[in-house]
Amino acid sequence: MVAKKFKWIGLAAVAGLASMSGIAGASPVVAGVKSGEVVDGWAITFPTGISLINDDGGSGGPVLELEKEAAFVSLEGLTINFTQVSATASPTISILDETLTNLSGSSWGGFEMLLASPLRSASITPASFPSGFTTTGLSPFSTGAISTGVNPSDTYTIGGGTLANGSTALLGFDSSAGSGGSLVIDANPTANLSPFPQVIDFKEIPIAGGNNGGNNGGNNGGNNGGNNGGNNGGNNGGTTASVPLPSSLWSGLTGLGGLLALASLGKLRRKIA
Repeated sequence: MVAKKFKWIGLAAVAGLASMSGIAGASPVVAGVKSGEVVDGWAITFPTGISLINDDGGSGGPVLELEKEAAFVSLEGLTINFTQVSATASPTISILDETLTNLSGSSWGGFEMLLASPLRSASITPASFPSGFTTTGLSPFSTGAISTGVNPSDTYTIGGGTLANGSTALLGFDSSAGSGGSLVIDANPTANLSPFPQVIDFKEIPIAGGNNGGNNGGNNGGNNGGNNGGNNGGNNGGTTASVPLPSSLWSGLTGLGGLLALASLGKLRRKIA
């Protein structure tokens, strides 16, 4: 299907191959990121439901590039926290690609990614989104727009599609061109960690909606109409049965509440350069 999707498959085999002694040209492998680990000058913490791998690729210097998987069991969202621990921390944080799995119990009509810089001072410039995934890399969505605020400083909103419960969105994957771009964060680390380091909260929130409500409404109407007609026809000439129609209520709730729950979800990734 999509070539980039297979980067998450067979990592243990690659790790075992790269660790064998005596293999000419074997390069150091890159492991999955664990919650609390420091990578390229940033301490990264995230809750259960998120998995990260470092895809720096040996580009030289501290350049933080990540691939991400996230599974959402509700509409409350998940947060990754980046805390600067080095004056030479990577100036950007790039999400090269991401898989979002909907386990919330309802369909999504869109998705939001928000940036907040909780420690604000004259020496800290809030993080921002200079660019996002291309529109061809948003399957099953089709639109993406960046808006600017205060805190959150920037919001990246994805829409124009439906992600059904149990399905997965592939952000940054583009089967036709091979790449759907990257979501780039201008991290704006401070020069000397004084008086405060840069701290970034990157929160992702599903937006309930999509086509399920309309489809169910249409199906219910058709089914009830057919059933009522059959029942009434069968009962003509006798006592006409009264068949009550069921009612349904479709609602979605998105929220920004909740603090970061610290739990690790490690996934090893090995790569031979």
